[in-house]
Amino acid sequence: MDKFALGMWMCLLVLSPMLAIRLKPCDLAGQLYILDVPKTELAQWLCIADFESRFNTHVVGQGNSDGSRDYGLFQISDRFWCAPPKATPYHAFNGCNVNCTELLSDNITTAVHCARLIKKQQGWTAWSVYEEFCNGTLSDAENCFQPETTASTVTPDPEIETTTLVTEMD
Repeated sequence: MDKFALGMWMCLLVLSPMLAIRLKPCDLAGQLYILDVPKTELAQWLCIADFESRFNTHVVGQGNSDGSRDYGLFQISDRFWCAPPKATPYHAFNGCNVNCTELLSDNITTAVHCARLIKKQQGWTAWSVYEEFCNGTLSDAENCFQPETTASTVTPDPEIETTTLVTEMD
């Protein structure tokens, strides 16, 4: 492999997280619903994903005050919930029994299962954004499940005779 090709491959490897998909809210709502998240919880999950990762599945947080990092769509901590890629002094437990890199997939199944486990054990407040941004009036995710209505133009049927009503005015 020549140096140019190797250089391009390395650039793609480094830039690939930046090329990750950013989910649209209704796409995420649909995927969550398929993964058995109740419709009554969808607005909270959408809000958390928005404020934690901006709906980006490949985000790795900068680093928390204890040195831990947060991974993926729901920014799940490698201190207690997933195994970090390298050994770290702060890692305490792998509550979801996953490698943190598994939470960076466009297939959100692992991230959703882990996030639901966290919610079950700690509640919504496990996410710092919940109290300030997601614990109030939220946009209803129900509109994501409504059939699209498009304005249609009606074309007259040539088999139907149309008449025009003309009235005389004085």
